[in-house]
Amino acid sequence: MEEATAKKPKPPKAKKSAVKEIYDWAESILASLVAVIICLTFLVRGTVVEGDSMLPTLEDAQFLTLSRVYDTLKHNDIVVIYATGIPAGDGTYGKPIIKRVIGLPGDTIRIDTTEGVVYRNSAALPLSELRGTIYEDGHVIADYTRSRFDMPVTDELLVPDNCIFVMGDNRNNSKDSRDRSVGMVDKNYVIGKVLLRVTPFEQFGQVT
Repeated sequence: MEEATAKKPKPPKAKKSAVKEIYDWAESILASLVAVIICLTFLVRGTVVEGDSMLPTLEDAQFLTLSRVYDTLKHNDIVVIYATGIPAGDGTYGKPIIKRVIGLPGDTIRIDTTEGVVYRNSAALPLSELRGTIYEDGHVIADYTRSRFDMPVTDELLVPDNCIFVMGDNRNNSKDSRDRSVGMVDKNYVIGKVLLRVTPFEQFGQVT
């Protein structure tokens, strides 16, 4: 008769020491912080709206997030650019400003300030008005475009290669590509494309 062989009991698992657990937690937290830093440095960054040039879409002191990585720019994208010709307020020149992309490389832009109409490639950007709100090409603007600033009266302006033509939604109170201090913006000076409005929290969401 075979004798039953007794199974050897498994040795109990060694409990993690408190020091090891703290080390593991610290390692996880550090890895998360590094990921956030990399994300903020190379992919996403924040910015604060300064001034009223993008009213009624964006208001002064609102906090936005930007994408620093994108495939391409499109008409009506909202971007932050570095304007080298605008005074920074400390005796130097150059500061970030927020504007909307109106013209892309190869586009022609003309503004009829009598009618308040912007033309792109000889076609008027569609305008409509609903209960006192003006829409141009599908987005809200503060008023019809009555100011051309330094732009010539009748000539169409050609947007050069690797450049964009930008305007603020507060059309008659915006220093943008119509002004020689900004002009056509080299894409290398685009800091990022606006993704989200973060504050005020009740308006959190995508900006169009």
